[in-house]
Amino acid sequence: MINIAIVGTSKISQDFAQAIEKVEGCKLLVIYSRNYEKGLEFGKNYNIKDIVTDFEILCKREDIDMVYLASPNSIHFKQTIELLKNKKHVLCEKPMGINVQEIEEMYKVAYENNVTLMEAMKNTFLPNFKSIQENLYKIGEIRGFIGNFCQYSSRYDNLKNGELTNIFDPNFGGGSHLDLGVYPLYFALRLFGMPQNTKIFNYTLSSGVPGIGSVILEYKNMISSIIFSKITNSYIGSEIQGENGSILIDSISNLENIKIYYRNGEIENITVPQEQNSMIYELKAFLDLIKNKKVESDINTKEISKKVIEILTKK
Repeated sequence: MINIAIVGTSKISQDFAQAIEKVEGCKLLVIYSRNYEKGLEFGKNYNIKDIVTDFEILCKREDIDMVYLASPNSIHFKQTIELLKNKKHVLCEKPMGINVQEIEEMYKVAYENNVTLMEAMKNTFLPNFKSIQENLYKIGEIRGFIGNFCQYSSRYDNLKNGELTNIFDPNFGGGSHLDLGVYPLYFALRLFGMPQNTKIFNYTLSSGVPGIGSVILEYKNMISSIIFSKITNSYIGSEIQGENGSILIDSISNLENIKIYYRNGEIENITVPQEQNSMIYELKAFLDLIKNKKVESDINTKEISKKVIEILTKK
């Protein structure tokens, strides 16, 4: 049985706590929050009364095997290093680090302590990601990919009213590129490999972080366009374009509805069943890594994590 601690009490932590309830071989033991009352309120939903407010104490707890880290982006590095040095397996929310050097050091410490480390990018583990991989040949030579994740944030209204929140604060690793851009970019790198050239364009907000942006990936025989925004909504999905047809993806983060539109007018639904809570699959994959005593995932690799953050923070 793998005993898990969750760091953070946001919506994504709630989703992960619910995933733990559905996966065998693990249990939620501890909630870490700087605010005890907030942690206690979070824990009530999962019958957890063990709330820790001191991070050093959390690291020293011998009854904790694994930590799911969902703290602000800017402190992922410091917290992850401390946990790894205390022999804790760490599943760290994306982006794992805010620069390449941080990610390199994280994995160095993970290997030194023989513990598992992985970036929590969920879409690469979903059954529908595998379905896309298996059906990709049907659309012929791949020429283009449009990866789209634009979702208006209510916190943008706060920013326009003069209130700076974490998601738009550069001191907390905020910005649409690190919050949303990671999803389609990670997807592209995992599916198509490393590009030959990259360019990034951002509209920078008054707080100093990207509100909307675009990344161009140049491959030998195709072009990939990544679009991300927290100051506008988009009502279209993502698309892989081949010479014989296109694969349409409704949600790049959850991959819930996948169809092939062939050039001859035919439509094929290649969606396969998957759990509503899409975090279940990355949790299962991470537990398998621990079981097999592997430091690094073959799917969410160190190299992809490094390339994603390198591209998104390129000047």
